Amino acid sequence: MFLSDFFIVLIIGAVGGFFNTFVGAGSLFTIPVLIVLGLPPHVAIATNRLGVTGSDIAGWYGFHIKGVIDYRAGIALAVPSLAGAVIGANLVVHIDEKILRAIIAIISLIILLLIVMKPDAGISRTKARSGFRPYVMGVALSFIVGIYGGFYGAGAGTFLFYILVLIFGQTFIESAGTHELANLSFSAMAAAIFAYKGLIDYGWTIPLFIGSFAGSYLSAYHAEKIGNVWLKRIFVIVVIAVVIKLFV
Repeated sequence: MFLSDFFIVLIIGAVGGFFNTFVGAGSLFTIPVLIVLGLPPHVAIATNRLGVTGSDIAGWYGFHIKGVIDYRAGIALAVPSLAGAVIGANLVVHIDEKILRAIIAIISLIILLLIVMKPDAGISRTKARSGFRPYVMGVALSFIVGIYGGFYGAGAGTFLFYILVLIFGQTFIESAGTHELANLSFSAMAAAIFAYKGLIDYGWTIPLFIGSFAGSYLSAYHAEKIGNVWLKRIFVIVVIAVVIKLFV
């Protein structure tokens, strides 16, 4: 690895960490850069999954000290996400990525329309579905997210935002903190499986981890200053970019 490559990955890791904490789409920045710098696609996906755990750890800690994480909802999403990641990481060399990405893109468009059509969604806390229903729905959906997160990961965190905002009635700031638990669970599990399979290039992981940690911590620190309105705007813009990227 050249010194210039080290700093490129460090910077793009910081950018990815910044967006990953806000809207859960940091890997859309980091995976393509790793591929452009010469890593094979499967190695890039595996290396990225370990590297972005820096973002998940920093984001969790940053929001934890602010006291905005709903641990009950977070754990409800984290456990099935972890289980799903086991399946996704083991399928990474077998499934046709184009088909899965097209499905994710279509679902993203549908849910994005739901969020845009609900002016208060993510801006202020809304009434969550009563009883165990949101948890049942959250467990089922986060299991699917975990499969995708273990398989590819780019945009997986965005779906966790969908679940927390639309089903649990959280604001974007609350969901930014709460989704980190599930993010960390499927990232760590997928990284462990990729490490076992020998797919991770650890030399690239170091600058990616450092950069994503720094970017995520800064975004968690400034989240309340930016506010839910602007977070929603950033969210909508990035999701549109996610959809375009997934189709292309």
